[in-house]
Amino acid sequence: MPKILIVDDEAIYRKGLRAMISSEDSNWEIVGDAKDGYEAMEMIGELKPDVVLTDIRMPRMDGIQLQKFARERFPDLRCIVISGYEDFSYVRQSLRHGAKDYLMKPVEREELSRVLDKVKDEIREATSKANRSEAGGGEDVLRRQASDHLAAGLLRGSMNDADLDGVRRLGIGLSEPCFACMVVKMDKESVGPERYGRTDPSLFQLYIRQFVQEIVGSRLGGFSFVFSDSEVVALANVPDRVASREQLIDTAHSICRQIRSLSNLTVTIGLGSTMEGAESIPRSYREAEIALLYRLVVGGDKVIDYEDAAADSRPKAGAGKWSWEAVEEAVNEGRVSEIDGKVEEAIEGLCRWAQAPETVHQQICKLVLHYYEMTEESGATMGWMGDKDIRAQLVEICSISSSDELIEVCRRLFGRLAAAIASGSRSSERDPVHQALRYLEHHYREPITLKDVAEQAHLHPAYFSAMLKNRTGKSFVEHLSALRVEEAKKRLALTDDKITIVAEMTGFANIRHFNRVFRSETGLTPKDYRSAIRGRSGQDA
Repeated sequence: MPKILIVDDEAIYRKGLRAMISSEDSNWEIVGDAKDGYEAMEMIGELKPDVVLTDIRMPRMDGIQLQKFARERFPDLRCIVISGYEDFSYVRQSLRHGAKDYLMKPVEREELSRVLDKVKDEIREATSKANRSEAGGGEDVLRRQASDHLAAGLLRGSMNDADLDGVRRLGIGLSEPCFACMVVKMDKESVGPERYGRTDPSLFQLYIRQFVQEIVGSRLGGFSFVFSDSEVVALANVPDRVASREQLIDTAHSICRQIRSLSNLTVTIGLGSTMEGAESIPRSYREAEIALLYRLVVGGDKVIDYEDAAADSRPKAGAGKWSWEAVEEAVNEGRVSEIDGKVEEAIEGLCRWAQAPETVHQQICKLVLHYYEMTEESGATMGWMGDKDIRAQLVEICSISSSDELIEVCRRLFGRLAAAIASGSRSSERDPVHQALRYLEHHYREPITLKDVAEQAHLHPAYFSAMLKNRTGKSFVEHLSALRVEEAKKRLALTDDKITIVAEMTGFANIRHFNRVFRSETGLTPKDYRSAIRGRSGQDA
């Protein structure tokens, strides 16, 4: 029976989670609960749970720190994090620390059951795999054991000489003092959807791993293994940090060339720094992963050196301005046939405009969450996303490092949304309030009046005003101000236009009126809002 420890700073949540787990699945043994990370660390050492279910925001030691320290001491421990929508950047950190999944507050029974079932299956499979390894033998078993050993070290974010001694005892020679990690990822677009669809993806990874091992082993010394369904990791073992760097880069380029010429597919390689000592291996791996993300802004089928990618933070000359405006217009108006082209144009522009892959992911997730909130309010989420969970969608977006794959995902996502909106529009096109609001959405930048909008619904202004207030809870002026301020917020965040220009482009007659309405809606002046939103974006990146 697997054991689970609950960690949350609020007693009512701990009590509620205990009750939910006990009622949903009697196969879990709840060994205890803790109010923060410090208390949890003591209990983990004493109670030996298989899983920790932890909140992120807690006093003293938060969930991020708890995962980091727990994985260092207990590499087989599995973590599930609990978060709120505003904590999504922390969720990404948790996933990088090896969290198995995450749940949003308030936790729903069905979602909790799904996640616990998934982790329980993983524990069962890991136990079975360990038993098979003990009973097996030969080179494949040794390689699998070495791979598992190294992968565990990379996931928990720590490694030392004792870890490498365990690998050496398996016959893997790692005798040089310095290490560098490569992360090799197949460019899915080079295979094509038909070929990729009819082949088990793991076969591609095994094929790539064989290439990588042969080349790295003969030129540098080291070990490679399949790390996930989409990545191969190579640990190069070299005598020094500086003199071997050029050889390391040449080896990575050779892997790209040979795979391209012999297999009719391409790969992109993220290359971490060369560092001394076993304890530096996880850092080099993290750098290689970050370098690989830059495929979004520099393209694939190449070697991306972390040292070059991290240093190149200068604004791109001629990158120009970028926005979601064309995509939003097509989605909001349900113009499904235009989505593919608008999405491709916007994401290609975003990848040129962005200085880092995190910015690309952040901008897309913001737009998805904007529409998610909108569809939740209107009850249209099921028509848009079906059974797919918003959290799984955001994680999928943030894991993509290819602009072509990102375009494909966003075409499907926003295409379904536009279709759902178009379907809803057809059923409500005769509604006078709906007609009026649609007209307002298209003309709010103009000097529009209540009479203008009422005429579109063929109603008397006073009657229309009362109907609008009764149906929506907002007056005409409140609707108009909200639309103008929302557009102004986007322009303040995404452009360098002067505030007077932003006011003019969003329909405000003068800067004093703009400042007054904007402050009433947001609590900040336009200038303060721009400073705050850009400062927060810089921290997230």
